[in-house]
Amino acid sequence: MKNEIGRTMLELANQNHYAIEKTLSIVNDRTVTLLDNQIFSDPKQFQFWTHIETLGDINKADEILEKWTADGTIYSMYIKNLYNIVPQMDLTYRTIGFKYIEADGRGLLPEVASVLNEKGGGTIRLIDSGNGTQTIAFMRSILNPKYYDDVIGMLVVTKLEYLFTKDLVQVKLPPNSGIFLFNDEGQLLISDGPDEFTMANIPFEANGKTEGYYFKKEEGKRWLYAFSRNPAFNTTLVYKIPQKSITGKQEVFQITMMTVSVVYLLFVLAFVLYLLRILVKPVLRLVAITKIYEPGQVLDISQDMLRTDEFGLLYGAFLKMMKRLDKSVEENYGMQIKQKEIELTTLHSQITPHLLYNTLDSIYWYAIDSGNNEVGGMVKDLSKLLRIGLSKGQTMITIKEEIEHIQAYCRLQMKRYPDTFEVEWDIDEEALDFLTPKVIMQPLVENAIFHAVSSMDGEGNILVSVKLEQDELRLIVEDNGFLPVDMERLRQIVSGEIQDKGYGIRNVNQRIVLHFGVNYGLTYEWREQGGVRAIINLPILKE
Repeated sequence: MKNEIGRTMLELANQNHYAIEKTLSIVNDRTVTLLDNQIFSDPKQFQFWTHIETLGDINKADEILEKWTADGTIYSMYIKNLYNIVPQMDLTYRTIGFKYIEADGRGLLPEVASVLNEKGGGTIRLIDSGNGTQTIAFMRSILNPKYYDDVIGMLVVTKLEYLFTKDLVQVKLPPNSGIFLFNDEGQLLISDGPDEFTMANIPFEANGKTEGYYFKKEEGKRWLYAFSRNPAFNTTLVYKIPQKSITGKQEVFQITMMTVSVVYLLFVLAFVLYLLRILVKPVLRLVAITKIYEPGQVLDISQDMLRTDEFGLLYGAFLKMMKRLDKSVEENYGMQIKQKEIELTTLHSQITPHLLYNTLDSIYWYAIDSGNNEVGGMVKDLSKLLRIGLSKGQTMITIKEEIEHIQAYCRLQMKRYPDTFEVEWDIDEEALDFLTPKVIMQPLVENAIFHAVSSMDGEGNILVSVKLEQDELRLIVEDNGFLPVDMERLRQIVSGEIQDKGYGIRNVNQRIVLHFGVNYGLTYEWREQGGVRAIINLPILKE
């Protein structure tokens, strides 16, 4: 029975630790997203954060950080003064918001400066909050996007105790029990219970293990220790529970039954069998549930075990914890879906103006050079480009609409470059109703025109194909250009390794990967007859 209770409490500790790690993962993902948006993916933003000088710049920086603040946490960014900027406001005594620091870390709290040069994942520490109290902080080094070996500052998220408290109060333990959370340096981050506790109090049998439970006698009392370690953020969660509060009633029953058994052996045997049945069943039921339960998985669990004794309380607390975990997983999943939708919308909104400007430029030069009435036809094609490009805010269109979009674009370009190139079409009719992210072939055709066939004096040829191959859809744009192409550099542009060139094709690849995963996307290869072939692999979708 003790072992069953120990395993149950260990599962409970693991589930509670999982909820805490989920919270840390959310904070970690938010810091990665913040740094990616503000430092790594936008050179203008990197220039802004390293050249803050005016009061307006300081206020703008604080406003950006305040937008990321949630659930009581506070985001602060400390940047090395790489360019010897002298701000209009003294930032020396700031503890939150934006602040410049010296190249050697001076200006940071000692606890923050100690992890300044730790690259990679985040670090959790107790630090001074500035008013004589301590707060839990998640810290991450900020790397130079141009030289990843160079640390240019720190991103610090404080007041994590508000988030951890929510995770701890979800678990209802017996009286005089304690819950304790430690970081990798043995600092007690947060606790819930009447006793003081340190890492040194954990039984020596726990050394080197990631989880476990032990019964230990201290000062005349017996305690159950259940601990869980997680390598992702190097945290340790410890439960300390009085053994008597869990097994006390059962021990009294056992002693009573053993005394009475001398006289009423048969009666006692029957009673013990009945007693074991009503006591062990809820524990086994709870253990069975904890073994098969995964956050977010719906289980058909009966309520007939909700009694007034310790097992009923334990069972009820576990059901409540399961509901909270399920809700947390659902909210986290919804947040990730919304974040991907925002990323997709942002990526697509950036390419439409690019297309519009190029097309209007074509119409303008054609009208200046020729002065004929065919401009009306070009405007009609432009109207079709805009209609399909915008698609009423939809991100997915049919292959048929995508082909109409490219044909309108090609007609415009053929009027801009008359008698320069021809376009051939090889489209599988059965593929026209399948779905594709909109405006993914136009940048490929644009590249083929401007970089391959626009200067070939009528010998240029572009072939646009749509093919069904087993369980994939292949969209192909190829040209017979004779200019040399650096395929390795082209691959680096598509993958995002090179940021300053090839925005259009990199955008196409990123949108496909965000929609369908890394198994799909854009690739380039040589043509046997000369030129380059661009290939887009998509899954076959109708809805």
